[in-house]
Amino acid sequence: MTVPSPRLASTTALVGGLLLFSGTPTRAADPEPTTSPATPAAAPAPLATPAPGASTAAVELPSFRPGLWEYRRTLMRGGGPQVSTTRKCADPGTDMREKMAQLRKKNCQFAPLKRNKEHYISSWICQTPTGAMRFRDVLTATDDTSYQDVSEMHTAQHVSQQKLEARRLGDCPGLGAGVPLMPTKPPPRHP
Repeated sequence: MTVPSPRLASTTALVGGLLLFSGTPTRAADPEPTTSPATPAAAPAPLATPAPGASTAAVELPSFRPGLWEYRRTLMRGGGPQVSTTRKCADPGTDMREKMAQLRKKNCQFAPLKRNKEHYISSWICQTPTGAMRFRDVLTATDDTSYQDVSEMHTAQHVSQQKLEARRLGDCPGLGAGVPLMPTKPPPRHP
């Protein structure tokens, strides 16, 4: 019987939160290689050469307008897609950057963010007690009020994919335009 590791659970929860509410990260790699016994799923991908139209200068995540956002998440699993929708007052760009900083504190290694037109491509690896968790993410942002994020997570045991479609619905109720958003803190955990 395996006992779940608290560190693995917190890393998985943080990464899941990052994937749910963002299209984040900071480094692009080539498309995921196929795996075989000679090339384990957790092996780092080779560095990509810039695609035509890709920028080689330092790339920053796009900025989005704070406000009331709707997130439609489709998680692909063996039993078919699972869809959920969430609405919250947010500043998606700031949320993405904060979650990336939290992952860096957990020693996740990010490759530099790459951009090809409106596509922001990133990849990162997080070490856990059960092995490496490898991520690839493509954020498509055509304006500051919507984006789409397609991500994959690879472990030695499985691969999961999800698509997040996010759109700004308007100002946060009761706050009006231009009022800064207060960060939402998760409730404290009680063991």
